[in-house]
Amino acid sequence: MIVRPDKLSDEERQRTIERLWEKDPSLWSSKEEEFELISNRLGWLDVIDRIRGRLDDIKAFGRSVRDEGYTRACLLGMGGSSLFALVISRIFGPAEGFPELIVVDTTDPEEVEKVEAQGVEKTLFIVASKSGTTTEVHALFNFFWEKVSELTEEPGRQFVAITDPGTPLEELAAEKGFNRCFLNYPDIGGRYSALSYFGLIPASVLGMDIDLLLERADRMRKSCGPDVPFSENPGYVLGAFMGLFGCQSRDKLTLLADGPVKPFGLWLEQLIAESSGKETLGLVPVVGESTGIPGFYGGERIFVYMRMKETSKERSLDAFVEELIDADFPVEVLMLDDLYDIGAQVFLWEFSVALACHFIGVNAFNEPDVKVAKEMTRHTLEHYIKEGKMPVKFWVDPQSQINFRPSHTLAASMKGLARTLRDIFNVLPTWGYLGFLPYLPYDPVVDEVVAEMRHIVRQERGCATIMGYGPRYLHSTGQLHKGGPISGAFLIFTRKRAKDYEPVPGFGVSFWHIEFAQAVGDFEALSGINRRVVHVHLPSDYRLGLRSFGKVLSRAARL
Repeated sequence: MIVRPDKLSDEERQRTIERLWEKDPSLWSSKEEEFELISNRLGWLDVIDRIRGRLDDIKAFGRSVRDEGYTRACLLGMGGSSLFALVISRIFGPAEGFPELIVVDTTDPEEVEKVEAQGVEKTLFIVASKSGTTTEVHALFNFFWEKVSELTEEPGRQFVAITDPGTPLEELAAEKGFNRCFLNYPDIGGRYSALSYFGLIPASVLGMDIDLLLERADRMRKSCGPDVPFSENPGYVLGAFMGLFGCQSRDKLTLLADGPVKPFGLWLEQLIAESSGKETLGLVPVVGESTGIPGFYGGERIFVYMRMKETSKERSLDAFVEELIDADFPVEVLMLDDLYDIGAQVFLWEFSVALACHFIGVNAFNEPDVKVAKEMTRHTLEHYIKEGKMPVKFWVDPQSQINFRPSHTLAASMKGLARTLRDIFNVLPTWGYLGFLPYLPYDPVVDEVVAEMRHIVRQERGCATIMGYGPRYLHSTGQLHKGGPISGAFLIFTRKRAKDYEPVPGFGVSFWHIEFAQAVGDFEALSGINRRVVHVHLPSDYRLGLRSFGKVLSRAARL
């Protein structure tokens, strides 16, 4: 049930905060059968107190990794098990003497080969999965376990696990003789786990000041406490801001950030999208979009600006934010004293997103629409293993020679790629959004070309755009694409094999096949619920192919 925060009395607003701290599951659902699941996902509220008793062990582990001479740590994980580690690796990097941290959250064969090519002799592998059953993590573990086993008779010494108690990953760690197995608190969902083992073990490996990180988080927690008046409570203020406009379908939450903290958006978009995007409701986090003239933005936009205190006015986005305010766009500004205020931001956003979901009327702690794509992926791989070919047939665009296939909602567009894209733009409202979803290597060229296309779409069509690499986005914004507002359209990109790849041990297919099947699975899942989606299959020279596609899209957007 939607609860508009501007319609509540002061007493009701304060009581809402109190109910959250009381871990009242009825804030997010009226169905009693869902209460237990929700109650078992609220451990993030008090994890700071619980984890403090384990800090000595966590910090000692980080020092031991340094002292044992590891030059690199690779975290194998997806979604909530990896995104905060990715953020701190980019924002902080390793302290002096500590190893670099590489997050491997992809099934792209080139990315995996790149990690292997740097050598595994002095690499510690952190296998992170809450459920202990994540397909991508399983495949990555099998691959790197075999590589390490070729070099040593005790490969387990180079592996560490982070998981929940009683999972298959815990059993695997014991069976294989892992160096350590950290058992996380089972009452914390993946996207809310940054201040638990899933975030703090990578932080310790980087040599970060974990005490300071948690101190900042705890300071914010107290500022959001039940005794703090709602008007002075930063968690309530931000949550009511998002919830109020989310209730009014101003659902494009555009995140602005100063340079040093831009990577924080990778973690934040998952928290927002996966928590709120369901039952055709939710907030669409727009991350990494270039700034533009306010007149080109649709009226459904709201903005949050994460501003670093030390950033000079000339290098900040202050002037742009002032333009947005003058144009009557809703804007919230969050001030960070320094980089360690990331800890405070984690708790602030966890608290405020949970509140926003209450106001919007959705359960913040489930993800009901992600299973379909997984099932479709499984069927695709089973078909390939049985038949020796993928169950996919592409059309060849007569002008660009690009292979593509549209969803059944666009099946009338048989005249070529440009016509298909025009059909999308003709029905995509300015309050909609277009998603760019490349199953490609993490490549600056891909980032650049997609950024150009995002700019063209916003300037020419006035709608928001998002971008997420596959399969990473499946564990981040994928829930929103299927369960959130139905105003989205999507472009999925894959590429032909550049060569034959070796099968992943235990899987019978290569990483390329797994990645391609995941793209097919998500295409089928989106098509099955009548989303407008186009699967574009690029040549093995995907950079050239993506640039060619960009020209077609540019022309289609301008017609």
